[in-house]
Amino acid sequence: MNKPIALLTDFGLRDPYVGVMKGVIIGINPSATIVDVCHEIAPGDIPEAAFCLASALPYFPEETIFAAVVDPSVGTERRAVAASMGGRIVICPDNGILTWAIRDHGLDRAVEITDSRFFLPNVSDTFHGRDVFAPVAANLSKGAALTDLGPEINDLAAIEIPEVATSDRSIQGEIIYVDRFGNLVSNISRSLAEEWLKSGVSVRVHVGSGEIHGLSRAYADVPKGHPVALFGSVDLLEIAVNGGSAVEMFAVPVGSRVLVHQLPE
Repeated sequence: MNKPIALLTDFGLRDPYVGVMKGVIIGINPSATIVDVCHEIAPGDIPEAAFCLASALPYFPEETIFAAVVDPSVGTERRAVAASMGGRIVICPDNGILTWAIRDHGLDRAVEITDSRFFLPNVSDTFHGRDVFAPVAANLSKGAALTDLGPEINDLAAIEIPEVATSDRSIQGEIIYVDRFGNLVSNISRSLAEEWLKSGVSVRVHVGSGEIHGLSRAYADVPKGHPVALFGSVDLLEIAVNGGSAVEMFAVPVGSRVLVHQLPE
């Protein structure tokens, strides 16, 4: 048995931390298949990690083991947990990283990771990615069961997920993520605007002090250097700039309001 392992961290690639985690994994399971989801989460940014985890989860095969390690409270009393959802298992600190994934994909079962047989012999106070999460992931990939790790729990920590407000003629959300291209990803889903898209009504999209006329299908639907609003690969409304950076053009941070409103006929 060799279940794939997917890693998501805020460790970056400048330091040896990611490589050390992989070394621990292959030391326990030399046949392990390891996939890097992302290691450039902003340091300690739990909401960003939660969004990226939920976005990636459904595109991995069932039985994948995710180790999501964004852990600003490492060494404190926060729990290490493992959760089963849609045939996949996520192991992570209990700090809200699972919130988006549970909302989008449901939760089958969760346990607290307490059985030290699955840890390295000496667990540091500052690197549970190496000493707890990597060896647990390796053992799960070899066939250990979720229930082997510790007792079942039903009180996972959660973070607040921004709400979307709708009316007959408007949808209001906010920026929840900025990717490396400078695209501003909002929490407004395609399904909320589906009727408008089908009917071809005219809309305006407001972000910061800027306004974009209409919804497009591709980044290149507008000239170079111009802003565009479209539903991206995870079916959320994005504000982008063809050949440029929307976060630089609009100068708005995560949490900024995005308003889509239908124009009068």
